[in-house]
Amino acid sequence: MFVAYQKKKENICEYFLYMFQIEDLIRACKCDKGLIESQLLPKYPTDMAVQNEVRQWYSGLTDQMVEERIEAHGHLVSLANKINEVFEFHLYLLNNPKEIAYQMQYAKAEPIIGELRLKQKSDELNALNLALNAVYGFTILRLKGTQVSNDTAAAISTLVAWFNALSGKFRDYETGVLKLDL
Repeated sequence: MFVAYQKKKENICEYFLYMFQIEDLIRACKCDKGLIESQLLPKYPTDMAVQNEVRQWYSGLTDQMVEERIEAHGHLVSLANKINEVFEFHLYLLNNPKEIAYQMQYAKAEPIIGELRLKQKSDELNALNLALNAVYGFTILRLKGTQVSNDTAAAISTLVAWFNALSGKFRDYETGVLKLDL
């Protein structure tokens, strides 16, 4: 919970990836609050006030996942909406003549995103969704100890570099450092 709040303020793309992991942890516990309590809560500090906050956070997320019928797959509506908001911000940056450095960073990621789109045969997902899915999938493979090719690792590094550029711009926008020319 505290990690999520911190990541959301500092690096929005890391926040998305962290929340994908939280959704999967809740799924691994079969959206069962008893299992979540016994399996996930012991990893948090023992202070009762903190435990109660964390319990309520997981409980709320679990309730949302059940209500939204994403117990098996998919993402929370609020998370999907935030991803779309950040993607819209990305489109703004691409069309802003003052954002050449950002545009150059994205240009490095764009061919990789094109390959992802071809492999997934999906025109429905925007570039940010495709890249998030790829980086999250890569993370899961690494956690399982699965070897990945050097080309795949390099592609993921390029996507992460784009995420960092986008997240930095979005943080600046949210804190008022970056003003939009509308």
